[in-house]
Amino acid sequence: MTKVKINKVTIRLLNADLLTVPADGIVTPTDPNLTMEFELARRVGAEVPRELSIMGWCDVGSAIVTSAGRLPFKKILHAVGPRWGEGSERGKLANVTRECLRLAEEHGLHSLVMPAISTGSLGYPVENCALTMLTQIVDYTFEDLRALRSVLLCLQDPHSLEAFSLELDRQVEQLRQSNEGHVQV
Repeated sequence: MTKVKINKVTIRLLNADLLTVPADGIVTPTDPNLTMEFELARRVGAEVPRELSIMGWCDVGSAIVTSAGRLPFKKILHAVGPRWGEGSERGKLANVTRECLRLAEEHGLHSLVMPAISTGSLGYPVENCALTMLTQIVDYTFEDLRALRSVLLCLQDPHSLEAFSLELDRQVEQLRQSNEGHVQV
């Protein structure tokens, strides 16, 4: 499954470039020093790196919000995901995922684009990431949400898309069996 509506929130899985998906907000990975990857820094302009330098630091498992600079989003959420093997990775990934959702809601964002946080260079296993992130996203649909209506997960390769799709199918089936929430496929 690549699209489902749970309660008031549509969850979509896409194989796309994070920066090209239309949405109100985007989640971008960073480190505790709030370093931006070169291509993103080039595209946003000087304003966002200046905001990040003022903030200076963000703990692993947390996120902060800045303007979007020259990008076509309202806000950028900078997420500090855990490195696989550092300890308490699942809790930190759950925290940063939930914090991104909370910040999106707090800032009135109707749609949020997220990557598979901590996979790739941080070594987090994709299947574990899918379980942790989707659990947080599905659980968050049960909150009293006033703004957030769409979470789009941009997955960079077919393996990640398949892992997230299988996990989303599993969680949707669990919801159906437990008769919790309102699920539309």
